[in-house]
Amino acid sequence: MASTEKEIKIRPMERGDIDAILAVYSKIREEKIPGVKRSRLSYRGAMTFDEVASTNPGGPLDLSCVAEVNGQVVGFIWGRLAFVGIPIDEVGIIHMLIVDPDYQKQGIAAKLVDALAERCHARGVETVRAVIDERHWELQNYFQGLGFHRSELTIYTRTSKD
Repeated sequence: MASTEKEIKIRPMERGDIDAILAVYSKIREEKIPGVKRSRLSYRGAMTFDEVASTNPGGPLDLSCVAEVNGQVVGFIWGRLAFVGIPIDEVGIIHMLIVDPDYQKQGIAAKLVDALAERCHARGVETVRAVIDERHWELQNYFQGLGFHRSELTIYTRTSKD
């Protein structure tokens, strides 16, 4: 490999990666999404160390991975095993997929999705799901290009105080 090429390494997320993923997250938090008034990420304050730590990176239900270039975290996929439906089915859920804007369009996100899918497969989990805002057509197209398809599920949401 030429010294000018960037070596991309994908590995499971660890608790020690939290500060680095928060730095990447903060770079894109106010990202504008075509067709969406405000990014979902901009509706809330910054993600905190405690919020990420509470998901137990590296724990038994964690599927999360980070992407490193020359030892620096430049992206991450936040995923978990979940038990859903009737009958109960074990699935991998992608909660967040973020790549530093300076490293986008280099195939890093696809490598992160593939790594999460491989971690699911190794555990005997056959289904990977990503929940995407229905107005975020660019992200929908991206995931379709990775082999995902729109499922027959419809998600209904309400606040806990209703």
